[in-house]
Amino acid sequence: MHGCRYIYLHPCKFAIDGQSQSGYIGIYTNVVMKDDPRNVILLERFQERLASSPKRVYSPMDLAIQITQLHAEHAFPRSTSERKFQRLLLESGTLKEIALTATYPFEAKRYHWDSFSPHELALSIKPGSYLSHGTAAYLHNLTDREPETIYVNKEQSFKNSKGNLTQAGINRAFSNKQRHSGYVVTHNQVKITLLSGKHSDRLGVIKMTGRQGEQLELADLERTLIDIAVRPGYAGGAKAVAEAYRRAVPKTSVTRLTTMLADLRYVYPYHQAIGFYLQNAGHPLPPLQALRGVGIDFDFYLEHGAKSTRFDPYWRVHCPDDLPRPASALQIKTRS
Repeated sequence: MHGCRYIYLHPCKFAIDGQSQSGYIGIYTNVVMKDDPRNVILLERFQERLASSPKRVYSPMDLAIQITQLHAEHAFPRSTSERKFQRLLLESGTLKEIALTATYPFEAKRYHWDSFSPHELALSIKPGSYLSHGTAAYLHNLTDREPETIYVNKEQSFKNSKGNLTQAGINRAFSNKQRHSGYVVTHNQVKITLLSGKHSDRLGVIKMTGRQGEQLELADLERTLIDIAVRPGYAGGAKAVAEAYRRAVPKTSVTRLTTMLADLRYVYPYHQAIGFYLQNAGHPLPPLQALRGVGIDFDFYLEHGAKSTRFDPYWRVHCPDDLPRPASALQIKTRS
């Protein structure tokens, strides 16, 4: 057996098929692979690969790919399989497992090389996901306060969204508080909430370099403004959303936002809420007419379960009574 040593313990008598036999009993023990100078060299080469990459968090599949690439470039000792080398990375301290707990059955493992950002960890939980809602708003500098929870969105498969809206149906749907995802993964004090948003073919998803040089994927500015209007509970509530819209005014393209909202094909009239937020933030009315042109057919709500509201007749939306009044459009430069 490669990589193992047989150690004889002591002589003894034992029976085989009813016949008395004499001999020695022993055990197999693993030879520590990292003591093999060839493995030491392989570890050094692998560490060089890690150091040359901005990536700091790895899944078992990520590691398997990296090890296979290393194996293609460097000969492995016969006693060192790719699987054993992966174990050696942990035993040698080259990689460390990240402690994770979850509110649902969760057996996935993640490993880190050097320090890593919580945002990179969050994105690794669900391949193909992107940072969204309050987390994206923070990364776009739409709020000074970093959310206590990191939100990552892994889109659902395509489904036809059909339904006939009625005022009674809207009132009933928004009478209770917004439902929140129960899929939460925790590392130390960091909570990561996994969302399962509607299919959009990752509309508006961009790449950004994080503060530690890590590569992040997140919703762009206009997509983020839509997302937090649709689900304000994932961004601190309607007041926090209104403030984000105000801070976004100088860099918001109303034309792009309107086109993107149409592409998302929501059943509920979120264009009324978004139009209200944009006007409230200080955007002039002419660029907002495209949103009104979609139709102002129902009374709508900025958030679920609001107890005390005031009504805006122009956009026909109920907003929290303590929401700040509109900013002056004349004092702010905007993008069309």
